[in-house]
Amino acid sequence: MKKWLMASAVGTAVLFTTFSGGIPGLPSTDAQVAKAASQLPNGIGGRAYLNSTGSVFTAKIKLPDTIQIENATAYIYSGFRAKNGTESDIGLQYSTVYKVWKPLMKVGSKNEETYIEGKEQFTNHKGFRPGSTVQMTIYKNLNGNTRATFWGTNNDGYTGRIIMEIQGTNIGTLLKWKTLATAAVSSESQRSSITAGFSTSFTNITIDQKAVTPVVDTQDFAKVIPSGNNVTISVKK
Repeated sequence: MKKWLMASAVGTAVLFTTFSGGIPGLPSTDAQVAKAASQLPNGIGGRAYLNSTGSVFTAKIKLPDTIQIENATAYIYSGFRAKNGTESDIGLQYSTVYKVWKPLMKVGSKNEETYIEGKEQFTNHKGFRPGSTVQMTIYKNLNGNTRATFWGTNNDGYTGRIIMEIQGTNIGTLLKWKTLATAAVSSESQRSSITAGFSTSFTNITIDQKAVTPVVDTQDFAKVIPSGNNVTISVKK
């Protein structure tokens, strides 16, 4: 069961049950973008933007072989910003209890997923195996819903997919997409206690089946290295 911890107006952390405003690194208004570009709110990490308004995002995510994370929660995710201001956070969060990466979704104020396929194989005590590659596809609007498909191998060795969606999002025109890796906390006062060390890569990034080159935005205790339609993000503190 997910927990959405309440945090500041500029960003929040997602851990495991209570609604909040998002994952660190998402400024809630345009006036906060300049600050976020040098430091993520309520966490540390790296962010690259994808200057595309397309509807379907696809990438392969290479999960870290090893991870160091203390006093924070690790996330690897993508998502979009819509013209009406709606932000989405769609990707994976690391469970230090089960040592797996678990799928998550949030679109605007909605964070209750509907599972279409694969719930038993990739939720609760199961998730994607560290060191494996996960193919993630995000549909901004599929019959009024935002859908995500994750394909990969779980901690039991099962290879397959989980399909989930947030219903009734009705997303219209987009401004851009994003890729991030972060170590998140629930308040700025906890930032100094974060210890984190992990690296991930998004490869073969396409939007509407066209290759898109990531643009570095934020490197907050992180290194973001784009190359063609790929990006590597390393977080270290």
